[in-house]
Amino acid sequence: MICLTACMALQMTSYVMIVPLFARRFTELGAGVEALGISAMAYALAATVAAPFMGALADRFGRRPIILASLAVYILAFTGYRFAATATAFILLRGLAGALTAGLMPAATGMVADLAPSDHRAQWIGILSGGASIGWIAGPVLGGLLYDRWGYGTALFISIGMAALAFAIALAGVQETHTRRSPARSDAGSRRPRYQMSWAAMRATLPIAMAPLAVVLLTYFVVMFAWAFIEPSFMFYAYDDLGWNASMLGLMMSTYGVSMMLGEFGLGRLSDTLGRKPIIVMGLLLFSAQFLGLAFSRNYLVIAIAFVIAGLGNALFDPALSAALLDSTPSRYHARMLGLKSTFGSAGNILGPALVVVFAAMLPPQGIFLASAGSVLLTALIVVSFRNKTTVREPSIQTDIVRNELR
Repeated sequence: MICLTACMALQMTSYVMIVPLFARRFTELGAGVEALGISAMAYALAATVAAPFMGALADRFGRRPIILASLAVYILAFTGYRFAATATAFILLRGLAGALTAGLMPAATGMVADLAPSDHRAQWIGILSGGASIGWIAGPVLGGLLYDRWGYGTALFISIGMAALAFAIALAGVQETHTRRSPARSDAGSRRPRYQMSWAAMRATLPIAMAPLAVVLLTYFVVMFAWAFIEPSFMFYAYDDLGWNASMLGLMMSTYGVSMMLGEFGLGRLSDTLGRKPIIVMGLLLFSAQFLGLAFSRNYLVIAIAFVIAGLGNALFDPALSAALLDSTPSRYHARMLGLKSTFGSAGNILGPALVVVFAAMLPPQGIFLASAGSVLLTALIVVSFRNKTTVREPSIQTDIVRNELR
């Protein structure tokens, strides 16, 4: 767990430190907000398609190979970002990176689920997410300072080095936690395929009650959409309208990261004790503060306070959403279900930039910020009004259903 959390901290730092610089890089390449939005959409689209397959691979072949492969791809992707000479090449690289790293979070969270007892599940997911949140603290500030002082190339070089260090730590210190089981066979000499494609077999991997699952996936889709929808406009708005430099933008994102990290380390277990639903609702309400702050204020301090509140909200709802999925899913399908969650999040990351490309010329930045706030608040209302209870299917019963289907 220590090695895995350290890997996530390093990997997220290396990634987040260059994300605020993408707007500057596209400007240097003669492109603008539309190209930046398309690049984010390419990353998310590829991740959407790949995440369920990567999650299934982590369940079948183990968590460790997927984690190592994803970390290796980040090294190659960052190197490509350094030498991409056109906006088109940059967009293609982001798409490939999205597809080949989509299994990292499902595999890592699945590893936590393998190790953590069910009544402490959200707490340990919060600790893993807290490690990743360190990247939101150190990454943007470090990237902004490096860019302002030495330029894009130096920032990418440091990012590649940190990604390589994360891979080395994972290679040396992260062990496999998933026990792979062979399904029962009806005849000793049977040569039928080990896995059969049918609705019953696929349905056996899902919770009995589908409505709560749909609400969880919808919630994750909306929160990812809300940020993806404002991100391209926010970057250019910060630079062009508010007059921030790269260091100021990095500090703002780091402020969010500090709040999220402290919340995940300190509040991650609240949904284990108070229930998933109230914590998710509270998290969504707080999460909307960043969009409202950007919409109604140009003051740097006021916006920073709004980002602190939003970071706490993220720290509340994210572990609770993952834990809600794992509560009703057998351990043998944990990574697969987390891959499904990632797919819905990536779908939000696709739709957000796609709509920005359409509406950037029609709506002012404040209108885009308010639209994101409204979508999050409406989702909170849906969660509040949802009254069905999640039905938990025990792993032993689930396994019997799958084995019967295979027979």
